[in-house]
Order: sequence, then structure tokens, then C-alpha cells
Amino acid sequence: MDPLASGGGVAPPSVWPPAGRAWTMVAVLTVAYAFAFVDRQILTLLVEPIKLDLSLSDTQFSLLTGLAFTLFYTMMGVPFAWIADRGSRRDLAAASMVLWSAMTAACGLASGFVPLVLARIGVGVGEAGLSPAAYSMIADSFPPDKRARPMGVYNVGAITGVGLALLIGGAVVQWASHAPPLHLPGAAALKSWQLALIIVGLPGPFLALAMWAIREPRRQGAGETPAGSVPAASLQAYVRTRGRLFLLLALGFSLLGSVTACYLTWGPAFMMRAYGWDAAQVGTTYGLILLTFSPAGIIAGAAWADRLASRGHADALLTVSLASGVLGLPFALAAPFAPTGGLAMGALAAMSFAFGLSQGLPAPALQAIAPNRLRARVIAVYLLMGNLIAFTLAPTLVAMISDLWIRDPAKIGVALAAMSAVVAPLGMLALRAARSEFVRAAQAELGLAAHSPAASDLAVRPRPVAAS
Repeated sequence: MDPLASGGGVAPPSVWPPAGRAWTMVAVLTVAYAFAFVDRQILTLLVEPIKLDLSLSDTQFSLLTGLAFTLFYTMMGVPFAWIADRGSRRDLAAASMVLWSAMTAACGLASGFVPLVLARIGVGVGEAGLSPAAYSMIADSFPPDKRARPMGVYNVGAITGVGLALLIGGAVVQWASHAPPLHLPGAAALKSWQLALIIVGLPGPFLALAMWAIREPRRQGAGETPAGSVPAASLQAYVRTRGRLFLLLALGFSLLGSVTACYLTWGPAFMMRAYGWDAAQVGTTYGLILLTFSPAGIIAGAAWADRLASRGHADALLTVSLASGVLGLPFALAAPFAPTGGLAMGALAAMSFAFGLSQGLPAPALQAIAPNRLRARVIAVYLLMGNLIAFTLAPTLVAMISDLWIRDPAKIGVALAAMSAVVAPLGMLALRAARSEFVRAAQAELGLAAHSPAASDLAVRPRPVAAS
């Protein structure tokens, strides 16, 4: 018997929320996730005016987009996940929305590097509560063999937010450059980048109201006792049993995602420096690419994985993820060496679709091997690793390659290609190494589900699965 059996169990069909209610919740969470990424990523389009006004180097700016945000985002993710596993996930998500939006507006009022760092820390703390709560609620709203699509839709929010950040940021910068100065009481005239940050922080309270209006799903297969108490799932037992598998999956998805993260961080600067595009042109073009090609890839990848899973392929999530890396890497390497900005953007569009195939798959892969009362914490630990690797370490290394080795800001694209050539193959190797163990764990969870009280009531039997 697997020591994690206490977390297994598949609820009978009548227990799952109605489809309309479940998808409404997914829609609210997706919109919130999109605005979270707007607030998180808008700095990448504002790199040049912020660097000019605050006299920053590429490395200092990478600390604003990376470490100042991700260190506290990841540190707070684990305690917030503990709350999500035990308390109201809806209330946690709503409170997070209010906090990160307020701190984004505070970024717009910053007058120096240190105040901006502190405000970015606040944005990270605020956003830390959303995804652990969201993934747990989605997992309790859809049966296991139907989770990839709603989780894929939720992940569309991330890339949609990045695209909106570029579109909104470019439009605001363009407008502010021709608008009369805006003065707040007791403050100097606002720069265009400050105004952009204040504007994108405004929707927070409305998002929180929408979140509070939805009904939180009941926990499925959580092992509640008749008295209502909940036995704590053992994280130590999970680490002993599946720690190696978790590490391989987390490293694989994080390294593969580092390519996208590096381009999201430095792609706008690359286009401005290498091809002379202005912020509005980059924001409109790259923003539209991220709003179309990336979501298409995410939805296609989730549908592909669900289709393979329905045909009995237990490793469907990893098969699609490996294909994503194989298809996306050539375009990541080609974009910085394109002879024109249009061809570079074309390569970025193809890369965005290809890497999008795997972007929505880490959560269902990890939740497939985690009991209910550990789901939020497992996701939080993954987000801790993933954000430190993909959104902190990798983009900072790109900046350091640019500052210390290439020594030419106009060639930031060369640093992007060099980083992509290293991290994507390493990520694919890790996922390939996890494949057989993932299949065994997935089959074990199906076996536990088949012997749960809810499943036995319905005479559910595990379906044979095959590795593809």
C-alpha cells in the first residue's frame, strides 16, 4: 500500500460542482491571474525609462524584475499554501488581489531604487497567495482526467497578462509622452512609467469582489473524519516516497520554462536595442503575439495531453512537454540572429506557440501524484523552485552575460540565445529521466482512487494505462 493512500480518492460524479459553476470560478481566477501578470511584468516594457530616471544597470534592473519580486513571492508561497490547505482558499485569493494591486500602485509612487525594490517585494508577497489557492480549487472542481484543460485555461491568464502588460504599458507610455504632466497632491509630476504602474494597479478591489462572489468548492478525497476534523497529510512521507520524482519534474518544467521567462524579461529590451523599435511598437507587436500564439499553444497542449490520457497514455503530460521543448528551442536560438525585426518577431511567435504547449502542464502533472491536503503545498514548493530558477536566476544570468562577458547592451539577444541553448536541453533531460517513475506514480494514484470509498460505491475500476 502506498504511504500516501490517505490522500487518494475520486469523488462520485454527483459530488463535483456543476460545470457552469466550476468554469465560472476558472474564469474569475484566470482574469485575476492575468492582472497579476500585468502587474508583475509591466516593468519589462518600462526598462529604458526606469533605467534612465533611476540610473540603473541591466543587473540592477534584473533584480527589480527578478529577485525583489520572486524571492518573497516564493518564500511566502509555502505558508500561504499551508493556509490554503486548511482554510478558505477563496478568501486567501481575494486578499492577495487587494494587496498586490495596492503595491503595484505603490511602485508608481517610488522615487528611487530602494523604494521601488520594497514595493516590488510587496507585489511578490501579494501574488504569492493566488496560485496555491487557485490550483487547489480547480483540482476540487474537475475529475482527474479532465483537469488539464481548466488548468491550461488558468495558465492562459499568465501569458495573457504578459501580453496585456506590453499592450497597456506601450499605450500608456505613448500617451504619457504627449500628455501634460500629472501631479498628485504633495508629489512631483509623475513620469510616464510611474503613471503606467498606477493605472495597472487599479483593478485589484474589483477582482477581489468578483472572487468573494463565487462559491468555494468542497474538498474532494481529503479524508475528512465524521467529526469534521482533517488528518494532516504527511509532507515528509510524500518527500520520502516521491521526492526524487518531484525534484525531476520541478527542475524539468522550471528549466524548460526559463527560456520563455528570459524572453519575457529581456525580449522587449532586445527588440528596442537590436532593431531600434520604440516601446509602443514592441508593446503592440509582442503583446499581440503573447495574446494569440501563447494561449493557442497552451490550449492545444492541454487538449493534446487530455486526448493522449483518454487513450491510456499515463505519461501524456510529459510527452507533450518534451515535444514542446523540441519544437520551441530552434526558434529561441534563431530569434536573436534574425536580419530584421519582423523576422525576429516571427521567430518569437513560433517560439511562443511551441513553448506554450507545455506551459499549462506542470500543475496537473504534480497534482496527479499529490494527495488533496498536500496539493497547495506541493504547488507552492514547485512555484518556489520554478520562480527562483526561471524568473530570478535565468534572467539575472542573461543580464550578467550581457554586462560582464558581451559588454554590449545591443547584443542582449546573444545572451538570450546562450541561456536558451543550455537550460532547454537540461529541462528536457530531467523530464525524460522522470518519465517511467511518473507513469508508476500515476498508476498508483489511479489504483488508490479505485479503492477509495467514493469510487467503490460506483464500482469504479482502474483503467489500464500505457506509457507512450
